[in-house]
Amino acid sequence: MRLLEASLLDFRNLAEVQLSFSPGVNVLLGDNGHGKTNVLEALNYPALARSFRGARDEELIRFGSEACHLRLAVAEGEKILDIEVGLDRGGRRRMRVDGDEVHRRVELVGRLATVVFDPQTVELVRGGPEMRRRWFDQGISSVDSEYLIHLQAANRALKQKASLLRDVRRGFSSLGTVSRDLETWNAELAAHAAPLVRKRADWLSRAAQAGRDSYMDLSDEKQELQLVYKQGVGSEDPGGTDADFSREILAVLDYITSDEIRRGRCLSGPQTDDVDIILDGVSLRTYGSRGETRTAAISLKLAQAEIVYGMRGVRPVLFFDDIFSELDKDRSRKLQERTAKDHQVFIATARAEDVAGWEPAGASTWTVHEGVVTIR
Repeated sequence: MRLLEASLLDFRNLAEVQLSFSPGVNVLLGDNGHGKTNVLEALNYPALARSFRGARDEELIRFGSEACHLRLAVAEGEKILDIEVGLDRGGRRRMRVDGDEVHRRVELVGRLATVVFDPQTVELVRGGPEMRRRWFDQGISSVDSEYLIHLQAANRALKQKASLLRDVRRGFSSLGTVSRDLETWNAELAAHAAPLVRKRADWLSRAAQAGRDSYMDLSDEKQELQLVYKQGVGSEDPGGTDADFSREILAVLDYITSDEIRRGRCLSGPQTDDVDIILDGVSLRTYGSRGETRTAAISLKLAQAEIVYGMRGVRPVLFFDDIFSELDKDRSRKLQERTAKDHQVFIATARAEDVAGWEPAGASTWTVHEGVVTIR
């Protein structure tokens, strides 16, 4: 998969940008705060139908403008997709693929396959469990639209349930008036948690093998990286159907309801899942060195790219946003050369030395200054 061209209008500090890309390596150079990451954010937006930086849509609109617009030409084999996204300050989002309007986020996610490496990536191992959940949620959603549907529904149920529990704890509602609603949302959550957990277990099994291979390739030490899925609810090896598993999860959720009411929050469910990342039998989160945890984090992102290729048969576009300052020179160059062999790559950096001496064939380089992108 490759990005061919992009047209950006009033996105962040980018007033009007027209770009044509190399099918190989694309480098954006410029001081911090001038718009390099904004370019990557715009190019990646259709992959998630949201900002990879977690920004709200309204925050993506250039100051003083009422709307922003982006248009990408994306090649997947011989097929070329025309993807358009428009955002306005009223909260409206307009999306089109080949001229046809797309009404739901799930219909756009995955059309453009990408993997983003940014400064948060290196915290994937030592950071909180929400970072690892975001990693596998985004990874699975890019190859499985059903997963995203279940995830959105589970999140809605959790939001409603959490609101009820807070109201009871604060005395805004009596237990009698919300008990039936809690039962309803527990049933809704259990129905969607079952397929979520199963899909996560399958995806993480694939990621474990790909991550192990990537770690050995990037590291001078031939150590074995392992992933252990830590489920927040349900048996680790559920038998039967999704309906059977949902009933098992529902029994757990109903059993702990009194504790949840007392504490005023949700205590169990897919929102408590995590992954233990282990190197040669030792937990990296607790005992890993700086180099080991960063190499492991990069390996997990590379594993995500390999799964996309294995399940969809396309190589995702890779985005590197100021990541090489976190790695030593040897590992940086090894990562650059390895990924550029099979993927279209975008690198944003404030340090020209991050790519100095590396001259991949057909590479394109731009300078970004105060929102103006200029070819070098």
